[in-house]
Amino acid sequence: LDPRNLMTIKAPVKNYRLRKFSKKIKKLFFSEALQVYLLARKWNKKDLSPINSENNEIVSHEESLFSQNGEDGIIRKIFSEIGFSNKYFVEFGFGAHQCNSLRLILHENFRGLLMDGSMEQCRLFNLTCKKRGTDGVRAVNAFLNKGNLESIIKKNNIPPEIDFLSIDVDGNDFWLWECLNCVKPRVVCIEYNAGIGPEKSWSSPYSDSFERFSAHPSGFFAGASLSALESLGIRKGYRLVGCDSTGTNAFFLRKDLAKEKIPTVSARKAYNPHLNWLGRGISERQQLEIMQSFPYIEV
Repeated sequence: LDPRNLMTIKAPVKNYRLRKFSKKIKKLFFSEALQVYLLARKWNKKDLSPINSENNEIVSHEESLFSQNGEDGIIRKIFSEIGFSNKYFVEFGFGAHQCNSLRLILHENFRGLLMDGSMEQCRLFNLTCKKRGTDGVRAVNAFLNKGNLESIIKKNNIPPEIDFLSIDVDGNDFWLWECLNCVKPRVVCIEYNAGIGPEKSWSSPYSDSFERFSAHPSGFFAGASLSALESLGIRKGYRLVGCDSTGTNAFFLRKDLAKEKIPTVSARKAYNPHLNWLGRGISERQQLEIMQSFPYIEV
């Protein structure tokens, strides 16, 4: 690793520690009841702008209502073309304030299951659902691995075919999607590691206890490249249809759906660099050099 790039790793480490400290402060000054009240108000946001049905480039439909980036708009565009089946979803790795399935829950009456390792986020989500009278949705606190993922889903009576799956666990994303066979989603949204670039088919190695910032405090050592996810998607019967502009999420459609309306794109064409890291002054070349210093594996 070029010594000049060590400074680019130190900044995210510092930011991570500041975020942890700010969460502790928030707990001191915001009671759980107040957090639920504020979150319930936030969930009252109105829907997005009208869809341009003639434009099938999904990234151009980015808008955020409850998602972190522009996922809400992309997901809505995809479903405007393929329609809904049973309005069930599964999402693992979520936040009560930012969630890829939340617009589907609140505006399209989706039912389903959320899972996350944060007990606080799961409890806050469930309490807010109860306050609003939102039925058919449950958040389960669990640290997911290959051994418990499918058993939790089956235990919560999720049907074999679902409309939407979202994966964002900052680590074992590739491996959890690979082993997930008890549900067959029509649409998949999964986070990729844009720092690896569009060419290499890499993932962090599987571990039952993998945690991004424990693996390395910078958070750079986690997840899989877009090329790796593209290959996995093909093996599982899915085609890549695009990525959001921030270099965060990739979107896959089951291969039998909307081929004429939403074209397949290659990883090279769909790839977008990590906008946040570029904003910190870390070039794509520097990002790849940093990634090459970690023990990623070819998949």
